[in-house]
Amino acid sequence: MDNRLHPPDSDPAPHSSKDTLPHALRPDEAGRHRTHWRRPTVLFACTFLTTLISGTIMEHPAVPPLVVLFTLVTVPSLLLDGLPFSLSVLGILMAHEMGHYLYARWYGVHTSLPHFIPSPFFFITPNPGTFGAVIVTKAPYPNRQALMDIGAAGPIAGFIVAVPIMAYSLVGARVDLMPGEGEGLYLGEPLVFQALAYLIHGPLPEDYTIYLDSVGLAAWFGCLVTMLNLLPVGQLDGGHILYAFTGGAAGGRRLQKNLAFASFAALAVLGWYSPGWWVFGVLLLLMGRFSGFHHPAPVDDAAPLPRHSKWLGWLAVLVFILTCMPVPISFT
Repeated sequence: MDNRLHPPDSDPAPHSSKDTLPHALRPDEAGRHRTHWRRPTVLFACTFLTTLISGTIMEHPAVPPLVVLFTLVTVPSLLLDGLPFSLSVLGILMAHEMGHYLYARWYGVHTSLPHFIPSPFFFITPNPGTFGAVIVTKAPYPNRQALMDIGAAGPIAGFIVAVPIMAYSLVGARVDLMPGEGEGLYLGEPLVFQALAYLIHGPLPEDYTIYLDSVGLAAWFGCLVTMLNLLPVGQLDGGHILYAFTGGAAGGRRLQKNLAFASFAALAVLGWYSPGWWVFGVLLLLMGRFSGFHHPAPVDDAAPLPRHSKWLGWLAVLVFILTCMPVPISFT
């Protein structure tokens, strides 16, 4: 965004008061770059409510979800039970989106405020009560450095917040026998979870597992969101990072296309073990249908990528490895 003041038009003909304003201060430009609060605020309030309900349901696993919902009608104070989960999951998502937003502001790229997406399936277990959050970029990226820094800052910031939340949950987590066949739901264990669990609990006895509370589930969901966003497809964070590394030349475009194809092939295979991957693959196809699989080029596509931006990109790749879960959910 150009914040410099431009001189008035040199045309000697008379101008209206609107025309004599510096370009950066004209009402049409100001309206175009105005921050809109209403929709993000409403969506955040709705997501806060749905995550509160989801967290409350998680805190009462022995009670059917519909019974919890009916109880909330008469005892709304029960929602306080879901507050730890709601604050944890929204904190991770907010850190992720603000990482993007603040770096975008730093580079003068006009974006919306974070739009949180409430889930209408909050009464189904397990469900976090949200589909995540997005920000909408309303201007092209000035160069590949901005693209890299903005794209990588989100997942790194979310990961930084998720790790201590996961560690806090693991300290008080229950270690017990695995459920019998047909009685349990298993969550994938990313490398960061395995490392923290080993540091806190040491090697577990055979046939024992860790039972997470709702705060731990929020951290696990944060890792899942981070991993999904870092897939090298289209305009996901991983797609931004990949383009920033490879550029818009023929070789770079070919690599981007091949990695996107490999990602979809991997989702198709992994869907046999965890059908949710097929759902996510369809969502990616729909996103590509409307926003395009061909990543748009920044204004300056020739400027080299600075060393610190490359390190930021490789750090995001490390975060992807640490949060990767080939089979996020499985049933016994």
